[in-house]
Amino acid sequence: MAVFTILPSLAAPLFERWEETMLWSCLEGLMGEVQADSPSAPRSVRALVGDFCFLAGEPSPELVRWPEGRTAPCLLMVPRTPDWAPFIEAAFPGRCRAVSRYAFDKDPSVFDLARLKTLIRAVPEGYSLRRIDSTLYRQALAEDWSRDLVSLFQDWEDYRLHGLGVAALFGEELVCGASSYSYYSRGYEIEIDTREDHRRRGLARACAAAFILESLRLGRYPSWDAATPISAALAVQLGYRPAGAYLTYEVHPL
Repeated sequence: MAVFTILPSLAAPLFERWEETMLWSCLEGLMGEVQADSPSAPRSVRALVGDFCFLAGEPSPELVRWPEGRTAPCLLMVPRTPDWAPFIEAAFPGRCRAVSRYAFDKDPSVFDLARLKTLIRAVPEGYSLRRIDSTLYRQALAEDWSRDLVSLFQDWEDYRLHGLGVAALFGEELVCGASSYSYYSRGYEIEIDTREDHRRRGLARACAAAFILESLRLGRYPSWDAATPISAALAVQLGYRPAGAYLTYEVHPL
C-alpha cells in the first residue's frame, strides 16, 4: 500500500482532541507534513514534525515504516491508541524501545509570574541571559548539543518571525537555552538544552522562566512536554500541572 502526503485538514478528524502542540503545528500547515493511507479519505494517518511521528486512526503497517528520505538516527513514534504498538514493534525488531513521556495541562493561569521573575534573578555570577538573536542562532546551529533549539526553522529569518528563545551565556559563549522547538498559531513547544559542563547551576530553570514570561507577554502559550522525570520535575518547579505519562517508541533505522 502506498503512503500519500495529504492536506492537514483531511487528517484533522482522526487527530481530534489530541492536546499536543507539535501536532497542531503540523495540522495548521506551519511545520512538518501529514501522510496517510489514502489521498482523499484517510483511515490511517501520521504527522511528522521534527523528530516526532504522531500516529492515529486504524493501525497501518505502512505508516509505521521509516519515512522515506529521513536521515536522522532516531524517530519518536507516538501512537494515539495502544493498538498501534504491535505494528511498531514488528516494523523495528530490536530497534525500538518503549519509553514514557510526560504531558502537562495547557493552562496559562497556573504560572506564578512573581516567582518566575525570582528564578531569572538567580542566575549565577558570570552568566547572563539574552534573547536569541542572529548570532546566537548561528551558535546554536553549530553545536550538536544546542542544534535542536533552532533546527526546525528554515533559517534565521524564519526563526525571527515565528520563533522565540532565551539563551544563557558564559561571557559571550552560548551554554544553555530555552527555545521554541516548534510553533503554532497560539504558542510554542519548548526545547531546553544545557551544555554538559554547565549543568546543575540553575541555568535551564532561569532560561525556561524567562521564556515562559516572554511567551505569556506575547499572548502565546509555552507548552512543555518532558522526555525524562528530571525534565518533568523542572516543569513542576516552574508551575506546570502534570497531565500524566504517555507511551512513545524510540525507533532506529537499519
